[in-house]
Amino acid sequence: MIHVTPALKDLLENCLSWEFDIFRLEDLTRKRPLQHLGMAIFTHFDVANTLNCDEKTIFNWLTVIEANYHAENAYHNSTHAADVMQAAANYLEKERMKSLMDPLDEATSLIAACAHDVDHPGKSSAFLSNSDNPLAILYNDVTVLESHHAALTFKLTLGDERVNIFKNLDRESYKVARTNVIDMILATEMTKHFEHLAKFVNVFCTKSSGSETEGECPDYVPLSLPENVTLVKRMMIKCADVSNPARPLRICVEWARRITEEYFHQTDEEKARGLPVVMPMFDRHTCSVPKSQIGFVDYIINDMFEAWNAFIDMPELLTYMRQNYIRWKELDEQGHTTLSDIQKLQSTMFMAPTFPVSKGGTMKGD
Repeated sequence: MIHVTPALKDLLENCLSWEFDIFRLEDLTRKRPLQHLGMAIFTHFDVANTLNCDEKTIFNWLTVIEANYHAENAYHNSTHAADVMQAAANYLEKERMKSLMDPLDEATSLIAACAHDVDHPGKSSAFLSNSDNPLAILYNDVTVLESHHAALTFKLTLGDERVNIFKNLDRESYKVARTNVIDMILATEMTKHFEHLAKFVNVFCTKSSGSETEGECPDYVPLSLPENVTLVKRMMIKCADVSNPARPLRICVEWARRITEEYFHQTDEEKARGLPVVMPMFDRHTCSVPKSQIGFVDYIINDMFEAWNAFIDMPELLTYMRQNYIRWKELDEQGHTTLSDIQKLQSTMFMAPTFPVSKGGTMKGD
């Protein structure tokens, strides 16, 4: 069904490591990482048994979903999808998540992660709306890309019995699975980031100013309430979707290079077509890559990962995030700001092994 070389087999044996090298997987699979990593992780979580379908159907589904990602996108391609699924799998292995998620929750979380950006055009929803793209017309300029990703996931899945991983579920289980997948994909829309984070923090994380336990998540919250499980699943896929700043340095920098390149292409096209420039900071002539990453961590990542770590107890997230942040600050101060600068550095300083992270290691009080 799927050919696995010895090198690929060795790599996939560590598929649940937070230090997993997704870019080596991309190379070894000739840009088909989702198919291979998906089979390994779906097997680990026994997704076939949960969905009552055979592995061939799962393989077919992964193949079709991957084929509908665009390899020419610098960032939003199937390697990103595989990376998000791998992060979600990491989170699902934590005891807090195991106590909360039933097998169908686990399976649908992995499915949503795989498909959450399917058929991404490499342009933002705002670009699609500004350019009167047919998808923006179809979805009335509201949650354009995420609506498309969710709808296409089910169109592809239900359109062929050989691909339909849900075909053997009873009606009620399918309804739950469909609701889960759609809700998680829609939760990746960044315009609602602060709303999702605030709801999660308000339910799960205390904020006793000056307390030793500030930011910790209490155990007495009734986790099993359906609405609370939904909040956790949304936060999980969000933290998987933007885990790049909390990965080992070499991985973090390559993702930063890729997203920057993709955003540059959008700005180039907006200028060429006389459209509003959605992200003026991503102009290839003026952009500081370190500053863009520092701002992303300050504005989006830091508070979300502080809350997520308090909930699932995964301190390596904060360790890598803070180490990478310090390195971006250093690069900014040293004047290594352009995409060309970063690419040159990637072949030298970033090829060194990343900092080892102990199970309980964190960096306090930067």
